[in-house]
Amino acid sequence: MLVIQTAFPNEVAGIYEPEKRFPFKWFFLQGKTLEALCDIEIPEDLDAVAVAVGPGRFTSTRVGVGFALGLGMSRELPLIPLNVFDLIDSEGAEGWYLIMSRKDEYYGSYRANFREVKREIFSDIPKTDVARVLDQDHPLTFADLEQFLQKRGLPDGTSWETLKVEYMKEVAEEYKLWK
Repeated sequence: MLVIQTAFPNEVAGIYEPEKRFPFKWFFLQGKTLEALCDIEIPEDLDAVAVAVGPGRFTSTRVGVGFALGLGMSRELPLIPLNVFDLIDSEGAEGWYLIMSRKDEYYGSYRANFREVKREIFSDIPKTDVARVLDQDHPLTFADLEQFLQKRGLPDGTSWETLKVEYMKEVAEEYKLWK
């Protein structure tokens, strides 16, 4: 499986083969998202593509989703949308999971037992109930992706149409909250 995370800085893509002793092979995209994605040697026996659909940086998320759609459609592979809040909620701890936006605000998801309860926008980090903050000093890492994949597993593959819908739902949710 190819896993793509371009929604937040420290963009990575990786090949995940759970049956191997070292199941992950990571590629650091370092801000050259599309060019770097095109340079990855993708195995012929690739069985699925998982991609972060947000919330996150609009343009780089769109590049990652577009690459996943193109590859998935051309090879007729299942596509798996990954929500960034799910990726950082590795323990199911109750509290606010926050992602810093480019507007110096925090996009928040209050979660309990791996489920989202509500979303809000914050101008500052709340004083209580903060489980995790993603910002420039505390980025989303390949270790977060590994932990998510190994602990929680992936949902079943979906069609390219479903992936587009999941991505657009995230875009609409962010727009609605920031409006």
